[in-house]
Amino acid sequence: MCTFGWTVVIVVLLSGALGAEGSGASLGSLPIIRRGMPNGFSNAGWKYDRYEDLPSLDAHTSMVVADLKGPGIIRHIHTTRHQNPELMARGIVLEITFDDAAEPAVRSPLADFFGDGCNGKSAYFSTPLIECAPWSYNCYLPMPFRKHARVVLRNDTDEDAMNYSYVEWEPLSGWDPDLGYFHATYARNAFQLTKDTDLMLFEVEGTGHLIGRQLSIVTEEPLFRDFAFVMEGNNEVDIDGRARAIDYLGTEDSFTFSWGFQAPFLGLRAGIPFVSKGDTNLLSIYRFHDHSPIRFDRSLQWHISWQHERFFTANPAWPAAVEAGGCWVDYATVFYWYQDSPEAYPHQPLPPVGERGYDRPVDVAALVSRLPVDEELANTFATEEDAKRVAIAGTFPGTHPFWIDQPGTTGGHPGNPNPGRSGILAVHPKSAKSPAYIVRRVTVPAAGQPKLRIVVSGDPYESPGRGDFLVAAGVLDGEEVSWLGEEVISAGATPDEGNWRVLEYDLSPLAGRTVGLIVRQSYGGPDGMFNEEAFFDEISVVTEG
Repeated sequence: MCTFGWTVVIVVLLSGALGAEGSGASLGSLPIIRRGMPNGFSNAGWKYDRYEDLPSLDAHTSMVVADLKGPGIIRHIHTTRHQNPELMARGIVLEITFDDAAEPAVRSPLADFFGDGCNGKSAYFSTPLIECAPWSYNCYLPMPFRKHARVVLRNDTDEDAMNYSYVEWEPLSGWDPDLGYFHATYARNAFQLTKDTDLMLFEVEGTGHLIGRQLSIVTEEPLFRDFAFVMEGNNEVDIDGRARAIDYLGTEDSFTFSWGFQAPFLGLRAGIPFVSKGDTNLLSIYRFHDHSPIRFDRSLQWHISWQHERFFTANPAWPAAVEAGGCWVDYATVFYWYQDSPEAYPHQPLPPVGERGYDRPVDVAALVSRLPVDEELANTFATEEDAKRVAIAGTFPGTHPFWIDQPGTTGGHPGNPNPGRSGILAVHPKSAKSPAYIVRRVTVPAAGQPKLRIVVSGDPYESPGRGDFLVAAGVLDGEEVSWLGEEVISAGATPDEGNWRVLEYDLSPLAGRTVGLIVRQSYGGPDGMFNEEAFFDEISVVTEG
């Protein structure tokens, strides 16, 4: 969803060979009357009025927006933006195929193609080439084709999308062999940024020219809060075997900015349509090179190297954070270029829809490995120091986790558990798709009948009778978690000591072994998403006999 209510509108008509025969040539050619030049138009999506036979963008289907015979040139693609952005922004995919190639020349999640980065969070903006408008996207990149063009939207989600799309195009009287075929590709890299990182973002073989790119960055590393370190790195462009034919000395400089990414900016050829700094740092930026395309005859590689950033590599906090398992960064890119061949580019495969957001899965094994063995088997969170004996990840940023000495009697965010207990650890998952984890590392007693005991409550004060969530218990003995069971935890309709749940799981098969104990808390339950906050009074190993 766009978060700024202001819009910059820029209208520039591209000139040159791509527009020589049509209305998109140059401002000076607009008055020229061209006889026998029909306009091409193709509708799709909106089957709810006059055209009931139009294809629609239903769940797990592909919708053909345009199927065109050439020679011709696509001038404009318009399509709807959809709620929920977290699902639909990357759950709907744009594919464009030229001249019956085996695979599309364009493949990208819809929002990323239109510069609406970080899962659909960009402000409204308009450039001569792409546009993020209120409730719609527009593309004005000229796309010539010799024989055939096919524009498709694919809905990979479980929800039908009420979409309206159309394509405006023009026929060409003949094919000019100097015309290039438009390409665009999406790729995503989640990586640990170290002083030795040299990250390849894009490489292509053939003849053509690069005209733009979009980048979304997400990081939860406190050291990178203001995009320090991230904004650095030499952007090295190797062309036709020449190393560093272009070398931008900083990522922000390659996008035409200086001293980082200070504030939103919506420009003609470069912009920062979204920036958010906090526990999770998010950035969306774009740049177009139509004023001076980056041309290649045989090959082009674009990579970023942090190896020569002496001011940053000398900072001892950086390797220390890396050693602790931090410094993770999520890069999502779209590169736009023209090439002499309509053949497909080897696009990076898209993961399942649920993994396309920017929540990086919690590395449970890494959490366990960084914990010392807790010599105390019982943990009832009696003191705030007891809460520090566990590792916690995947919680809602800014509010959780936290420790409660004596619970109150009001709900809300944050809320309170059922009465009757004190010394409580409060946890809330980051999102409906991203669970929270509480981890301990212990040596299971060799004698007796060891058990894992979990005592947990929900919040009965907010949405009484409708607050529930899921709690799963597991054991890490090696590299994989073995799950012992999952339970629905209901907060109860009224506050009551009896609403506390006691869950116990047999650990005797692991007697004498040092293991990780995993508690996973996530959205779920028959009451829907009303209050998913969990309160733990105990996560202990106990013995019987």
